[in-house]
Amino acid sequence: MLPDGGRQSLNKYFQFQQPHIRAKIIGGTLIILGIVSLLYATSLSIKIGFTSILIGLFMIFLITERSIPKKISDAQIEGTIDVIQTLTRELNLTGNATFLPTSPLLTEERIFIPLNNTNRKIPEVDDTFVFSTGIDGKSLGISLPPSGLKLLQEIEPDADFTHTELETAEEKLQTFVGFNLLKSITLKKKDETWKLELEKTYICPNDTSLCRQYPCPTCSAALTAVTRAAKQQLLIQNTTHNGKKVTFHLKIGE
Repeated sequence: MLPDGGRQSLNKYFQFQQPHIRAKIIGGTLIILGIVSLLYATSLSIKIGFTSILIGLFMIFLITERSIPKKISDAQIEGTIDVIQTLTRELNLTGNATFLPTSPLLTEERIFIPLNNTNRKIPEVDDTFVFSTGIDGKSLGISLPPSGLKLLQEIEPDADFTHTELETAEEKLQTFVGFNLLKSITLKKKDETWKLELEKTYICPNDTSLCRQYPCPTCSAALTAVTRAAKQQLLIQNTTHNGKKVTFHLKIGE
């Protein structure tokens, strides 16, 4: 576990690595250099000064502008999650989700949602597996890609959860804060369970039943990252909401 001072330093490091942050820093530097150049009344320095200021303003205001309005991107995400929620409701699936790690049959992590929490015998899941009918004595349910898998793939090059041990994963999880996806994130072990606490930048609108079965992309990406580091199954035992904080109580391993 990182001390608070170390975590804050790591967060600042990851924030500095983000393209929009670096663009602002470089843009601000160019503007300062441009102003300094204008102080020297030569034709060359004036041209350099105006050019530097224009490029600096471009980097600050145009490169950092959102390409897609947040409301539109949020609506796309909500639409996908609504479909999954409808599917689980129509199939009467009430069990908590288990995040499955990669395996010789599975090239990417998956979520398995069982009929209930009583029979949790996970079937052999491969890349094409969706429905489990329970005929083989395994749990009845469905297997789906985590909603945050694509998001994690964008973060993975900066964190490399694949080659991280579970005990040191909290350090790498600070990448989510560096990307401004979360305000804070902690992963702690208590007895035989783990607690993943996420502080979001907004109050989570989802109900706990949805968080237990098919978490939103940000939470899902963090849970998938923990699964990737653990290289074992991750069962969501329970979730709690407290304002902007969402806590997942997890059992890792079969």
